[in-house]
Amino acid sequence: METIKERISRFQWELEGRKLRLGVGCAWVGRGGNSTASMNEDVSLLLKCYEKGFRYFDTSREYGESERVVGEFLRQIDRKTIFLATKCQYRPPKDPDGNFLRQPEAFEQFQRLFYESFERLGVDHIDLYQIHDSESYGICMDEVIPFLEERKKEGMIDYIGMGTRSITAHCQALADGRVDSALSYMDYNLLKLSAEPIIRLAKEKNAAFINSSVLLFGLLKEKDPTEKAVGGLGAKRRHYAKELRDLCQRFNIDSIAASLQFSLLNPDVDMTLNGIKRISNLESTIQAMENPLYPEQWAALFRFQNQCGNIRIPDEANYS
Repeated sequence: METIKERISRFQWELEGRKLRLGVGCAWVGRGGNSTASMNEDVSLLLKCYEKGFRYFDTSREYGESERVVGEFLRQIDRKTIFLATKCQYRPPKDPDGNFLRQPEAFEQFQRLFYESFERLGVDHIDLYQIHDSESYGICMDEVIPFLEERKKEGMIDYIGMGTRSITAHCQALADGRVDSALSYMDYNLLKLSAEPIIRLAKEKNAAFINSSVLLFGLLKEKDPTEKAVGGLGAKRRHYAKELRDLCQRFNIDSIAASLQFSLLNPDVDMTLNGIKRISNLESTIQAMENPLYPEQWAALFRFQNQCGNIRIPDEANYS
């Protein structure tokens, strides 16, 4: 079987003759419930993304009705033309000392939700199945990883990934050599470079690094980011976001273009996911790729990054 890096490279976004390492994050579709009108609107949005050349789609069991929306979308296209990724949480409870408890119920639930994803998506094969938001890789090693390895042998899935914020969990998983990819969000962008150790290790292990939330859940689009609360980002980070917005205005920089293009500058980022909630998000993504930054604009952004003293330090509150 081809490596995951090779597979992903075949599903890059084709835009006006260019191949771009950008995919669609489906966290925002299916949030309006399962009404016919809402589902049809979201399916239409994904079909528009497909029409515009996107071929990598990432969803999750945790994103409301997102998997069902993606499933209906899949019924209207050739399934073989896209890379399909989904994920499911595995977060066992902890004891009073903060140690994870190995409860059979947690693993049984993971297995049940795994099979439900296939039903919700209406498929018998998923390219990449990821463990979602598990704070520890160690707690996954005895049951969850062997379970996914068996499904891999059966051909239900091709690759196993981690999709969490914990730098430690990602690095442990990659070092163990039993996962094929690391999906990191909010940790590699204009304001944060704390995912660099994951990127280096993924390259060493020939695993894929998938980047997400480069706009920090919309924070970098806000007029005053200090007023927007984003989970996991403290006041200092929001202050930097405000300074970055001011810099973009002074140098006439489109913050969306800068955020997406910054991720693409790194050849070791195999795919960057952009959450598309409505048609205007798709249009702004296309515009961002049609607006290359000038060298002096990049120079200003890099100078700004060098002034952010904690840019390579993860937000420890998010990790076990």
